Amino acid sequence: MSYEIEHATPCRVVLKAAIGPEEVRTEREHVLADWVRAARIDGFRKGKAPRPLVERRFADSIREDLEEHLTRTVWDKVRGEERLRPASPLGIRESKWLESGEFHLEAEFEIYPRVELPALDSFKPPVFELAPSDEELAGALDQLRERQAAWEPVEGEPATEGMLVEAEVHGDFPDGDGESFHEERSLFQLGKDEVYPEIDAAVRGHSVGGEVAAERTIGEEGGEERKGKRVAYRVRIKSLRRKRLPELDEAFATSLGVDGGVDALRERVRERVLASKAERRRDAWREALVTYLADGKTIDLPEGVVRDDTRKEVLEFAQALAQRGINPDEAKLEWEKLEQEMKGRVEKRLRAELVLDALADSLEIKVSGAEVNREVEHQAKRIGVPFAELRGNLAKGGGLDRVGAVLRRERAVDEALKRFTESGK
Repeated sequence: MSYEIEHATPCRVVLKAAIGPEEVRTEREHVLADWVRAARIDGFRKGKAPRPLVERRFADSIREDLEEHLTRTVWDKVRGEERLRPASPLGIRESKWLESGEFHLEAEFEIYPRVELPALDSFKPPVFELAPSDEELAGALDQLRERQAAWEPVEGEPATEGMLVEAEVHGDFPDGDGESFHEERSLFQLGKDEVYPEIDAAVRGHSVGGEVAAERTIGEEGGEERKGKRVAYRVRIKSLRRKRLPELDEAFATSLGVDGGVDALRERVRERVLASKAERRRDAWREALVTYLADGKTIDLPEGVVRDDTRKEVLEFAQALAQRGINPDEAKLEWEKLEQEMKGRVEKRLRAELVLDALADSLEIKVSGAEVNREVEHQAKRIGVPFAELRGNLAKGGGLDRVGAVLRRERAVDEALKRFTESGK
């Protein structure tokens, strides 16, 4: 067998191959033997029909199988010898038989490009202060108190910043270009952008039982059909609540299951902040590492992969809208612009993956099947499905290979960053 390849583009390869008559005859004998063993012909037991009869009866199918076997032989040989990383199946342009018995094949396929990396020793991660500051610790403690806060009813006082308002809302279109609406129970916190600013401003300074009016003009967010329409609101305040934060004392620590009082609580919070900052530092260093390894070069990408992954992202976005009760066909979205944005994200992700794959190759990182299974088991527990079910679903669509690839890339990142992490920089 002989072949030649031509790089039509950095990521598209044209393959021309020829398999000689002798090799074709050898492969045909293998294919024909399989057909003879499996053939069912009236008057003969399975596998006992005469070879010439099988050849005549199934001539077209045998020829198709032979072409498939020969094509697979070419495909395996090219991938092995050329050390290419295909990004698409082999697309047949033309296949033909010569009178001499030779089989000729012309095909094309996409590949991922080879990425040349700069020396890893020259990488300098950005400065990232790991030790939690007093402000960060205080903020984390305040967040704990916020989550344990109680909302106390307010009587005889006007609504002010931060209060939780329960209101009944009526809405009308004064110009008669819309249908009236009524919301019996609307909840919003003043000053948190949870309601239109016109309503927020109107409610302030009024007490429980009060009724206020507000008006707004619909802007770009309403789409072309509703833009510019006036909406008049009548808002009756049904209740007001003020947030009360718990004191930072021993009782508060105990309520969170922490023994040892406030000091022990502060130490636990410090450990959590430190762990969170360590994760953020790794994310920052990972992004910096990818940028460094890309070395300012624009890495070519296989067009088919970019196209398919972008379509997948758009479809998943449309499905997410549908799950929220929004008809994607009726959503006021600039789909072309959205698709371009998603394409940009896909290209950025693919380039990062190529860089990290090259890094993993240079570091000789390997991931075992057992490690993939452990990761799948972790994912199964996180989303609440049986391990066997998730693994089976992943196996059907090549998902296990994708899990392994992700593990390999992240292990390469960890290995590359280990020296900086251990030095405490």
